[in-house]
Amino acid sequence: MATFYICRHGETENNKRRRLSGWIDSPLTKEGLAETESAAAKLKNVDIDMIYSSDLGRAFITAYIIARKLDFNGEITRLFGLRENSYGDIAYMPSIEAEAMYPKLHRDTNYIPPNGESLAQMQERVLETVTELDRVHADKTMLLVAHDGVIKAIRTSFSGQDLGEHNISAGYAHDFVASFTLDDGKVASFTELE
Repeated sequence: MATFYICRHGETENNKRRRLSGWIDSPLTKEGLAETESAAAKLKNVDIDMIYSSDLGRAFITAYIIARKLDFNGEITRLFGLRENSYGDIAYMPSIEAEAMYPKLHRDTNYIPPNGESLAQMQERVLETVTELDRVHADKTMLLVAHDGVIKAIRTSFSGQDLGEHNISAGYAHDFVASFTLDDGKVASFTELE
């Protein structure tokens, strides 16, 4: 069984301006760079065998900074499966406008925004990705650098909570780090690091 660590990317300009990002990218802010260093500090005593990142730039840059802080010299592998939820046509829209126009957007696990994907579809994609990593790299310790939605997808798989309900009640800081394990394709543990 592999051991996973997962962290969220640092704050981006879109996060700061409260705009939906999803599959579009946005650069890290100065605060985001500081948060990335804070996440790295939480991992300083962890021996990482490999690092996987969402293929979006904000996650990869975060992964790169963390890798350097941890003196990790291996490759950082970018994976589409660790991407945030796709907002489709409404990406980059101010969050408040999107929520007014599409009230089910963050609440209904099965709601699909125009040309986007549902929370359920994203969760399935994420769980398939981590299950495959667990299968291929049994007994390894991996760091995943991803997004708020990806963390929520993994955590609710462990807790059994509906992803839409959890989505509106929780948001993770940009220096959030947790560890988790899988057992037979199910999330068997989930623990936040302080």
